[in-house]
Amino acid sequence: MGKTAKAEEYFLKTLAIQSKHPFANYDLALIYHTAGDAAKALEYYEAAIANNPELQTPENEIAFRGLGTPAEPVVEEIAEEVPAAIEESVASEEPAAGEIAAVAEELSIPALSPLLSIEHDTIEALKQNILRLEELLKAKAAQVAEAAVEEAPIVEEPIEMPPAKTALITGATSGIGLATARTFAQAGWRLILTGRREDRLEAVKEELIEAGAEVLGLVFDVRNYNSVAENIQNLPEEWRSIDLLINNAGKAKGLSEIQEGSLEHWEEMIDTNIKGLLYLTRCISPLMVAQHSGHIINIGSIAGKEPYPMGNVYCASKAAVDMLTRTMRLDLHKYNIRVSQIAPGHVEETEFALVRFDGDADRAKIYNDFQPLTSQDVANTIYYMATQPGHVNIQDVVIYGTQQASATVIDRSGRP
Repeated sequence: MGKTAKAEEYFLKTLAIQSKHPFANYDLALIYHTAGDAAKALEYYEAAIANNPELQTPENEIAFRGLGTPAEPVVEEIAEEVPAAIEESVASEEPAAGEIAAVAEELSIPALSPLLSIEHDTIEALKQNILRLEELLKAKAAQVAEAAVEEAPIVEEPIEMPPAKTALITGATSGIGLATARTFAQAGWRLILTGRREDRLEAVKEELIEAGAEVLGLVFDVRNYNSVAENIQNLPEEWRSIDLLINNAGKAKGLSEIQEGSLEHWEEMIDTNIKGLLYLTRCISPLMVAQHSGHIINIGSIAGKEPYPMGNVYCASKAAVDMLTRTMRLDLHKYNIRVSQIAPGHVEETEFALVRFDGDADRAKIYNDFQPLTSQDVANTIYYMATQPGHVNIQDVVIYGTQQASATVIDRSGRP
C-alpha cells in the first residue's frame, strides 16, 4: 500500500523466522528494485527463485538481470525507431548489430553488450537478439507507463493484532505488586488483580482502566483457600486464559529472637508467604497445563537465601519460596510452563517495614541512611523476565541496591 519501509521491516522479520520463504524474498527484491538498489534486488530475487523456480519468468529475468533501475521516459522515441531498424534488417538479411547496440546503449542495458558485440553469421541469431530487445522495450515501456500513472489513494485496512496477554498479580494494592500492575498495564497487558482491601483494589482498578488498561479485580485473602478457589473457578470465560501468574502477596511480621517469637506473627507469615503462594499456584497451574503454556514468577527475598539475626521464620518462609520455585519448575517444564523467582534485597516504596513493625512508623524508618531499591526497580525486572522469548526462562534473579552487598552488609553512609 505504498509503505515500503514497513513492508521491508516485516518481510525481513519473516525471513528471520523462515529464511527460504520464496515470496518474502521476492517482495523484498521488488522493494529494492523500486528503490534503485539493483544489487540487493538481484540478491533477494536469486534467493526467491532458488526456493520457487516458478518465479523465474522472462519478465523477472529482464527486470532483475537486465533493466536495473527505471530509466528516463525516452522509450517512446526509441520504440518508434527500433521496429523500422528491425524490419529493414530482417528484409535485407543483414545483421543490424550497430543499430540494436545503439538502442541498447541508450537504454542502459549492459546485459545485451556481450551478445551484441558478437558478429552473427545467421539470420536466426539475429532474430534471437531482436526478440530479446523487443522484450526489453516492452518491459521498459510498461515501467515508464506505470511510473506516470498518478498514485491512487491508499486505504489502510485494519491489521488484526494478536490478543493481549493476561497476567494475574496477587497483592496488587501496594508496593511491588502495585508497581508491577502499572508497568504491565502500560505495556498493554490485561490484568487480574487481587487484594484483601476492597477500597484500595477498586482505586487501583479505576486508575489503570482510566489509563486504558483492561482490568478485573478480585477481592480475597490468599490465606483462605476456599476463597481463592471460588474466585478462580468463577472467572469469566474470557479471563480464564492466564499467561502469567505473579505470586507477589507476602509479608514479614516481627523481628525477634526465636525464643521470643510471636506465634501469631509466625502463623501469618507461613500462611501468606507459603500457603498463599501454594493456593494460587494450585488453582492457576491446571489452566496453564491445559493450554500448554504459561509463566509463574514467585516474589522471593534475599532472606530466603541468606539468614540474618532475628529473621528466623520470615527467612524460613522465603527459603520455602526458593525451594518451591525450583521444584515447581521440575514439575511444570514438560508442559511448556516457565517458573521463575526474583529475590530482592531492601526495597522502599512498600509497606514491608511498616507491616513488620506493626505500624510503628518510627521503627519502620530503616532506609534513611542508604538508597535501597524502589518497587519500580523490581517491577521493571519482573517485566523483563516475563517478556523474554518463549524458549528463554530466567530462573532466578537476585537484585540489590548498589549500597547493599548482602542481606546484612550495607553501606549506611547516606544516600548518594
